[in-house]
Amino acid sequence: MITISSGFRSTVSLRQLTATLFLLSLAIISPQTQASIEQQRLLFHEAALALERNQISKFNRMLKRLDDYPAKPYLEYDAFNRSASQAKPQQAELFFRRFGDYPFVYHARGKWLNVLARRGDWENYLEFFDGRENTRLQCLAFQARLKLDRLEGLDDEIAKIWLHGYSQPSQCDPAFEYFLSSHEAPEKLIWLRIEKAFKARRPNLARYLGKKLDPQSRAIVETWYRAHSRPERSLKQLADSPDTERNRDIIVHAIDRLARKDSLKALEYWNLIRDQFVFTQQQKDQSQLRIALSAAYQHEPEARALLSNLDPASMNDQAHLWLARIQLRGRDWSGLKQTINHMPAHLHQENEWQYWLSRSLEANGQLVDSLTLLEQLSHKSSYYGFLAADKLNRDYRIEQENAASVEVDEDSFLATNPHLLRARELYFLDRLVDAKREWFQALRYLDQDGIKQAATLASKWKWHDSAIRTVAKTPHRNDFSLRFPMPYKTQVLEFAQARELDPSLIYGVMRRESLFDPLARSSVGALGLMQLMPSTARLVARSLGMKRPRKSDILRVENNIRFGTHYLKTVMNRFDNNVALAAAAYNAGPSNVRRWLPKDSVMSADLWVETVPFGETRNYVQAVLAYSTVFDRSRGKNTLMSSRMGDIKTEY
Repeated sequence: MITISSGFRSTVSLRQLTATLFLLSLAIISPQTQASIEQQRLLFHEAALALERNQISKFNRMLKRLDDYPAKPYLEYDAFNRSASQAKPQQAELFFRRFGDYPFVYHARGKWLNVLARRGDWENYLEFFDGRENTRLQCLAFQARLKLDRLEGLDDEIAKIWLHGYSQPSQCDPAFEYFLSSHEAPEKLIWLRIEKAFKARRPNLARYLGKKLDPQSRAIVETWYRAHSRPERSLKQLADSPDTERNRDIIVHAIDRLARKDSLKALEYWNLIRDQFVFTQQQKDQSQLRIALSAAYQHEPEARALLSNLDPASMNDQAHLWLARIQLRGRDWSGLKQTINHMPAHLHQENEWQYWLSRSLEANGQLVDSLTLLEQLSHKSSYYGFLAADKLNRDYRIEQENAASVEVDEDSFLATNPHLLRARELYFLDRLVDAKREWFQALRYLDQDGIKQAATLASKWKWHDSAIRTVAKTPHRNDFSLRFPMPYKTQVLEFAQARELDPSLIYGVMRRESLFDPLARSSVGALGLMQLMPSTARLVARSLGMKRPRKSDILRVENNIRFGTHYLKTVMNRFDNNVALAAAAYNAGPSNVRRWLPKDSVMSADLWVETVPFGETRNYVQAVLAYSTVFDRSRGKNTLMSSRMGDIKTEY
């Protein structure tokens, strides 16, 4: 079963412990004030529990005892949410007026609008509607205007939502019916949305919309649908179809779909079909660009010629970048130099391409120019800066700069920043969503000096993810103590020793994955400090002979580091302790990494990383390598980043 040491029983107890230590450390606060703050936080939790249990009298008594507590309005927000369905418009208006400056008002108003819609109280709905960019609530506002016959300008507003290639909430249906019925050419509107739906890869929406058309048009939509689902089979049939505008659109779509799976097969069909139809120049450019880029992503040998033969005017940023990466992979230094010099200025000036330009100049014998570029880059504390420093055998420029020039007087600073004061309390009350809303609303009103002080305070409270995000809003990229803290040191060092892993690498992964937020959850379901997918955590737990963990177990700090370091060690072992490959596998999975290995000969790690097909993984590997180097310096180590980047073999 999963065992947790008594000091780290849960994320909540961790933060409560942090809160207690924080309060005890504030020498400027008297013992009486400390006790008062601790008591208020306890009262807040008790009041919240009373409300949850519907003990309203007890809740109201405790609420009165919290009159001077900054976070008290959040209990009133909770109470409003519980009683909104019974509230009267006057009560809601009073609530919104009282707390107009609080972030929660936006969310409370959304809940209230839903209550009014369920009641069918359309007059008040329009009174309370704030024009927010929420499609569901906008469409309810359309319904209200239809019910009340307030139609001026309504068509134009509905059109903005109609002309999206994604399914919209059912609340939009009445507005869409009105929109189509009042338009002189509804078929044209339907076709416009069908085109957008296919472009957005929403074929089922396109098919649904096609049912509103005549039988002949429905048949065309079905042809398009089949081209989306089975592009190769459809292209065989479309090759003999009439040269109509719709058929040309469908063919271009089918080529796009097929190229994403098999670029060379798409090229074969395009060569067969392109002269049989009068495609526009835009369609020709679009198809050829898609085939060329897909060939590059798929590491096809033909990709270089396909990209090189594109009309320069049709090349987008990705075409420039992938032509350069292909030349890198093939060590075509002369071609690379030419490609970089022909890149748009915003790409050419990036550290990435300045580094590779220096490498191409070196390979072409232009050593002085190459060294000049490397010298400029070596001053930067970044992935390419560290690569350049290693090439020049120079020390890294990792020099601490303090964002806040003077020590922050916390009481005075928070007294003039009520959003930050509330954010602090909400953080220690474990209301993290509310705390972040208050925090980032506060930053909108602060000057640069205030933002620096706020970042310093967040770090002092061990609220590391907010400290990192906040200091990123300042020019102080070299405040490494704020940007690269080392929390959870006991657990990290313990599991680093047990797994024979480099602690700096663990910190590098953790920093990239979660910014040290123990409750981080990704959009795809990854959890905690090391962003473990539940399925991965369960496999690791089974291999360790532990009980199947629940999501709450995975979020616990000690478990998350235990599971994450075990998985990291697994991928390190699988790829001969090559950090670049292991980091890529941690992010994208070992099977993808094996597919990306060089096919013919050993490749240097910097070249391999640069040509990883997934942009997210490429950036991830670079970040982990650079971050590990910064953590080395914090730990008193002088490890070269290049020492973690062994040559990449053809198989592992």
